[in-house]
Amino acid sequence: MNSDEINEIFERAKKDPTLFSTMDIENLLETIENEKHDYLENRTMTDIANVIMEQLEELKMSPIEIEKTYQKLLGYRMVDEIHELHKGKHVRWIRTGTNGQYNTPARLTNGGIVVDIKFLDSGVQVLCLNSQQRFMQYKFDDCITFQKLSTEEQLILMAYEYIS
Repeated sequence: MNSDEINEIFERAKKDPTLFSTMDIENLLETIENEKHDYLENRTMTDIANVIMEQLEELKMSPIEIEKTYQKLLGYRMVDEIHELHKGKHVRWIRTGTNGQYNTPARLTNGGIVVDIKFLDSGVQVLCLNSQQRFMQYKFDDCITFQKLSTEEQLILMAYEYIS
């Protein structure tokens, strides 16, 4: 199944959720999951949204700021383990300053495309290319990272939602 077919199925499923009842969902998931999407197994869009909301509520942000940030993160998933971070996909992050270095309020960055992941003595560093074609690097351990869901990932989550 190529990406054009997946995009077509995704667009039709967004318009008509009952379409899943006419599809062989197990076959569809099996085909898509060949691309290593094990971090999405048995999860739904609701699960992903709840995880994001829980993370935002733990930060010292006002309820209005939490809602604004949450809206900006629709279509993203939280990445809590480095092996779940994929090169070539867009990420955004919130610096938490767990080492006491940062005293600025929690703020969602515009982010960029993941270019490289570096394992250094000081910790894991993620190198990104932003929209102005500038490289920036952040320390994975000091941030909450969110990665944009691809069409295939969204289709998998929608299918799991239909199954449950």
